[in-house]
Amino acid sequence: MLFAKAEGPWERAQSARLLSKFLKTLGIAAFIAVVITAGFVVYDFFQTRQIFPKNTYIGSADVSFLTEGQAIDKLKIQSIGEIFTPLLTLEASGESFAFSPDQLGVYILHNETVKKAFELTHHKNYIKDLKSRLSNDILVAPLYLGVHEEVLKSVLVGLAEAVRAQPRDASFLLVEDSGAYHIEDDEVGKELAVEKSIDLFKSNLAAGYKVIPLAVNFSFPKITAAALRAHPPAWRIAAYTTYYGSHDSPNRIHNIKLIASWINDTLLMPGDKFSVAEKIGDVTAARGFKEAFVIVGGELAPLLGGGACQTATTLYNTVSLADLKVTQRRNHSFYFNIYPLGRDAGVYPGQLDMQFENNTGHPILIKAVATNRRLSFRVYGTPTGKKVVFSSPRIWGRSSKGYVPMSLGAVIKYDIPFKTEVVRTVYDSTGKKIHEEAIHSFYKLYGEKSNVPIRRPEPR
Repeated sequence: MLFAKAEGPWERAQSARLLSKFLKTLGIAAFIAVVITAGFVVYDFFQTRQIFPKNTYIGSADVSFLTEGQAIDKLKIQSIGEIFTPLLTLEASGESFAFSPDQLGVYILHNETVKKAFELTHHKNYIKDLKSRLSNDILVAPLYLGVHEEVLKSVLVGLAEAVRAQPRDASFLLVEDSGAYHIEDDEVGKELAVEKSIDLFKSNLAAGYKVIPLAVNFSFPKITAAALRAHPPAWRIAAYTTYYGSHDSPNRIHNIKLIASWINDTLLMPGDKFSVAEKIGDVTAARGFKEAFVIVGGELAPLLGGGACQTATTLYNTVSLADLKVTQRRNHSFYFNIYPLGRDAGVYPGQLDMQFENNTGHPILIKAVATNRRLSFRVYGTPTGKKVVFSSPRIWGRSSKGYVPMSLGAVIKYDIPFKTEVVRTVYDSTGKKIHEEAIHSFYKLYGEKSNVPIRRPEPR
């Protein structure tokens, strides 16, 4: 059996001396450590309060251990392309344009940039700054940039020409013989909003973006390919033809062909209005018009554009058969038998017009063909099954007792003013009457006789 040796007084004193010596040494070491740490802190505090800490960048410029003044000097000797970016990209409606910052009038605000960067790395809380430095993290301070607006505006005005595009309506090409058609796409119009783009540029630049969107105003076409594809005007819903008289001059036929060529392939969207006088425009020789007979003050006189009334009359009958809404129509003062009695329409820009509206709810297409003997218009659209019927004209001749029912033969025989009424009736696809209107016309005389006053001969 073993027994532990009891510790005597001498051994206990020796242990106490050793412990005291250890504690004294430890205390000295701790004091020295505190002094060294305090010295480091004091040194670090005074040294780092005047310079940027390690791993500090302004843009791509390393300003570690530099004072504010030194950092400013360093930024000034470097180009903005080296510090910020060599290129800025402007985007406008899917198009991109690259410029150097200098080309866009961009410059660095050196003093403000360095001051703000210094504030990011130096706080009132020294311990927070010390921890940040000891973490060895990289800090990239932003650049504060200015813009010479006159330089930027000059660039944007130049870009506006590259961005600008006029809106273009979709077009509809119909081959009448086969019924085949082709739809050409529409295009959206674009216009660079220069002043708004300057504001956008400045705000995006301040946020540090290197790809900057510009402001673009869009204008949209009236006729879209989507609308035409939804309801292609490829079905003939009405047609009408008038023929020239044996007395018609080449000049009159020329004018008719000219106007018909301008009306051909006209697309009208729902709600669109059409004016024959507006389509004719200025009646001048420079636009190709020739002199032919026109009714002026109760006489026939050769004027530029003579024959235009035949286009109005033929188109009036066509759109009436298509059951489009006629909003303006007036008959001639003389009746000529090349027109349907009671259903003629006069036109001369500035004096007379024939107008109508596309009230079908779908696109319509107007086709025209003018030959040396006839003029034809056709309206294409979405089939409705409607049927339009004109009644025979009722005629009243003027007598001593006022207007009395009379035959056309009597009117011609007595050479008197007369009026007519034609009833236009519209039926739906089942034959049910859905609309009826009376068309009234007033004529001074029947114009196929030698009694028509002629101011001067027509050139031929």
